[in-house]
Amino acid sequence: MITVAFFNQNFLMQKEIIDALRRVSGVRLAVINMPDYPAPQQAQQACDALSAHRVRMLFTVNDWGMGLDNVVAEFLTANSILHVNWCADDPFFYETFHGHPLRPMPNRIDFVSDRSYVAAMRSRGMNAHFAPLASDPALFAPALPHPGYKRTSCFVGNSYVKQAEAFTKDYEPYFDSLIPFVTSLYSRYRQDPALDLSACVAQQVEPSSLPPGMSVDKAVFVLKHLVSYVFRRRLIVSLARRYPDFTVFGDEWWLLDLPREKISTEVGYYVNLSRTYQETRVNIDVNRVVIREGLTQRVFDCLASGAFVITSAKPVLQEFFETTGDAKEVVVFDNEQHLGELIDYYASHDSERAAIVERGRRRVLSEHTYDHRIAEIFRVISGEIGGNG
Repeated sequence: MITVAFFNQNFLMQKEIIDALRRVSGVRLAVINMPDYPAPQQAQQACDALSAHRVRMLFTVNDWGMGLDNVVAEFLTANSILHVNWCADDPFFYETFHGHPLRPMPNRIDFVSDRSYVAAMRSRGMNAHFAPLASDPALFAPALPHPGYKRTSCFVGNSYVKQAEAFTKDYEPYFDSLIPFVTSLYSRYRQDPALDLSACVAQQVEPSSLPPGMSVDKAVFVLKHLVSYVFRRRLIVSLARRYPDFTVFGDEWWLLDLPREKISTEVGYYVNLSRTYQETRVNIDVNRVVIREGLTQRVFDCLASGAFVITSAKPVLQEFFETTGDAKEVVVFDNEQHLGELIDYYASHDSERAAIVERGRRRVLSEHTYDHRIAEIFRVISGEIGGNG
């Protein structure tokens, strides 16, 4: 029996991971509630708790709870406690925004939900692996009768306005000057979704023109996310204008672009999201364009719920689902026009839509639950520990 600790902030996917860890044979789980940015005193209290529980492995998500002062990291190293971090966002975020470098540690293994980060992390000496997101059948595969349809199509997701404002805070004039570039890059991306946004943005950012306190890495990070914000906003607004009963389930910042009747804030992830997916004939998954080799939670959760979803076309998707032919399990779109054509077609072809949903649901429940992901993470850990003697 090994004691594993989990730093919990009650954010998305943490409950699912905690429940999956509790089902792992031979694991005793200690859940430690921690702020995402703990003060040194809170970090020391966490170390005391790790010591009291005789923890041999610490599991974190996005490095939340680790702090910026290295108190916990140094304690883990000094006590030979393995640190396993599963990153669902940019693993270089702390480094880019807080000046806290991502450094290789002999007792640390990283997993990222976007495989495009693995090479960059390994080039820095990190022990990094790919672990895509998943779904929790306890939340999204209830044995309930279908509730019936309330709408043709919908999108579930926040506007990204608050994040964009936070990223550009104190540097608004600089990023305002780049709006023409962002708009141009968005137009190019619409025509060519395979466009390397990172390379395009990096070519645009000139160190000599940056405002004081702005690093090249931060400028590139923010610009990529601004393009992502523009892409998702314009696509969703276009769909809302095209389809009379299209509904956006998200935050009230969508009111900047859409009328009140198009927006609902009455969806809770752990309350009624699965039912919302089921009540929609065609669910739309618009991935953030900064995620190059990863899948969103929506794809897995929609399919687990027995709901139909159309998602952005990405090569990585084909590794997990059939996307073509008579055996397809999920439908993908290439551009805005293609998406509209697919919505029109599948909204009126009930039997074909239902068959795709059933195949996708079986795939998720048999291969893509959080139990499957945690089992794979432990297989990787076992191989790494065994390989190191």
